[in-house]
Parts: sequence; C-alpha cells; structure tokens
Amino acid sequence: MLKKYKLAGTLAREAREFGVSHAKAGVSALELANAMESLIRSKGGECAFPVNIGINEVAAHYTPSKADDVLLKIGDVVKLDVGSHIDGYPADTSATVEIGTRNNQSLITSAEDALKMCVEMIAPGTTLSAIGEAVDRAICSAGFKPIENLTGHSMERFNLHAGLSIPNVKTKDRAFVEEGMILAIEPFSTTGSGRVKGACRGNIYRIMRDRRAPAEISTMFSRMQSRFGSFPFASRWCDDLHPNASTLLPKMLRMGMVMNYPVLSEVRGGIVAQAEHSVLVTKNSCIVLT
Repeated sequence: MLKKYKLAGTLAREAREFGVSHAKAGVSALELANAMESLIRSKGGECAFPVNIGINEVAAHYTPSKADDVLLKIGDVVKLDVGSHIDGYPADTSATVEIGTRNNQSLITSAEDALKMCVEMIAPGTTLSAIGEAVDRAICSAGFKPIENLTGHSMERFNLHAGLSIPNVKTKDRAFVEEGMILAIEPFSTTGSGRVKGACRGNIYRIMRDRRAPAEISTMFSRMQSRFGSFPFASRWCDDLHPNASTLLPKMLRMGMVMNYPVLSEVRGGIVAQAEHSVLVTKNSCIVLT
C-alpha cells in the first residue's frame, strides 16, 4: 500500500513539475492538460482527476474541454492541480505559476509558505483547527486572505475526499490527524475577499448511481464505471467510450447518474494562488509524497 502511495506521489510530482516548466505564454491550456495527463499514464499510473488549470480568479475545478481555445498569456497566474493513482491509491498536488511577470510573486509565496508551515507542524495529534490557524496566519501576515470555503482533505484508496476536511482558516474543529493518514494539504491565498463561488458548469464529472436508461446510455455508463470508477473524470476523456458521448453525458447528468463540478472562482474577482502536497502522517511527523 505505502509503495503505491509513494509511486502515485512521484508521478503526480513529475506531472506538476512538467506543467510548471511548460506553462508559458501562447501555450494551449488543453494541450498542457493533455500532456500532463499523458505523462502520468505513460509511466504506468492513472489520473485521479483531470488536470485543473485555474487562471487568475479561477480557483478550482476548471479543466479544458476538447473545444477549448484558451491560451496562457503574459501576466496570468495559473494554478496547476494534478492527481494520480496507482491501483486506486491517490496523490494530489499543485503549484502556481505566473506567466512572464512577477507582479503576484508575494501572493504565490504566501500560499507556498503556508504549505511549508503545515508540513512542519503535522504529526499525530495535531488538530485541524491548528492547521487552519497556521494557514490563516501565514497568508494574512503577507497581506492576503486565505480562501475559507476551500479545504484540503484526507484520502484513502479509491477515495479522494475520505472524511477529513483540512481548513485554511481557524475553526472550532477539534478533530486531529492520526498516524497512517494520507492528507492533501492545499492552502489558497487571494487578493480578493477570501471566498469562492460556483461560476458556471465545468467539464469535470463523477459517477453517482446507475439508473434504468436507454441502451446507449447504459452502455456508456458501464464503460465509464469500468474506466473511471469512483474518481472524477473529464468530459473529453469520454470521447473514446461512445461515439455520442457529448450528447449522452448531459442526459446522464439530468438523470442523476453523474454529478458535475462547477468551476469555482473568487467572489470578487481576486487573483488566487494555490500550493499543495500529499503527505503521510508518521509516528512523529509526516512525509511529503509529492
């Protein structure tokens, strides 16, 4: 089990670093996401979710569609959030890149510093509230705000969000981390008000339940279950599962067979930065997997 978590972490890190090095002005968001996902698959892994490319005020849940024509441009602040899994054992990591300028480096650094602080303090018995307070303090001391309604999470096999939510602000939650837990720690900092909202329907989905449906929908649903299982998937990944995937997926959404992740943007249009590692909680501290 641990070997598979570590391998998933290695692949996610390599994909993240590839994305960081290739995120430049003029690069297609779609091509970048495809390349990062292909890297994971080429090394024997699978994607735990589609690569998220959040530009400027977009904080989470944006992945390009097959028709996306978005190009990265000078001045963009780009979040690259990537996940991999080996036999269902997941890893989740992210980094933020500023394209061609340095106007938002202090914002990016505030998220990175908050992440470092969390990694240093995590050990069995550390409360979730203490982690959130540390993130809040690190980001606010740099002159920015943490995003209070986005959190990190615990992970288990075939389960990206396994119960614990790791806050980015101080809370009254007295739950604590335990040895053996796998946690995704992901501080978000912003120049805005510190909250996100669902801006529009995204291109990321997850299987919910089977239902009695026309034959072609049932066929596609069966193929999706086999390919994606419980992990989120991109609409563009469905094209090779059924020739009518683009019309069947919205029907499955209306029937409650799948759910959609809305694109999350900062409520006042503030620029958002993110930093994230997956860690294994050990006897006295934690090990960074990504």
